[in-house]
Amino acid sequence: MADPSAGFSAVFSQRMFRRGALYRVRQFWNGARSLLGKADESLAEAVLSPEQLALFRRMPADARFHSLAVLSTLHRQGAVAQDLAAAALLHDVGKVAATDAGAYLGFWLRGPLVLLETMAPGWLLRLQDARPAGRVRYALHVHLQHPAIGARWAQAAGCSALTCWLIEQHQSKAAAGPAEWRPLLERLQNADSQN
Repeated sequence: MADPSAGFSAVFSQRMFRRGALYRVRQFWNGARSLLGKADESLAEAVLSPEQLALFRRMPADARFHSLAVLSTLHRQGAVAQDLAAAALLHDVGKVAATDAGAYLGFWLRGPLVLLETMAPGWLLRLQDARPAGRVRYALHVHLQHPAIGARWAQAAGCSALTCWLIEQHQSKAAAGPAEWRPLLERLQNADSQN
């Protein structure tokens, strides 16, 4: 409960912190639930090229489940252009870079990381190490840099410039880019935050 003697901004900040933490706990629980069932990947097969589908399938099951849920949320909200659909499916693919280097960035680490990022974002920046290695510090780096990594991989897999931009900017609060692309980014970010 907020301190009644605190000012409005302090009470508002405490409520926003709780809301963010509750969202992250719900996101962690949804990820845990996804480990229990196999996601139907036919939607991904219908959207992605063979090269892009191979990239999608490099992600662990819980990440694929999350990406399919993001795309399903977008479909419930209205028409989804090909570029946006591909970005929804591949927006977290850059996280696989940790596994490629032998660093663990699996479900049981990603959950606590997103909570830590919400509560103390500066810690991750100080602890990360960009040198590829099988260490947690590299996993932290990948967690923070996965949008840029994923965008590069998506480009190599033949994704459009718009899809790559959406992937690269999906966690940005102040994305620079063409004005006509920003509404698509907002849709992706909203769908991602709901899942």
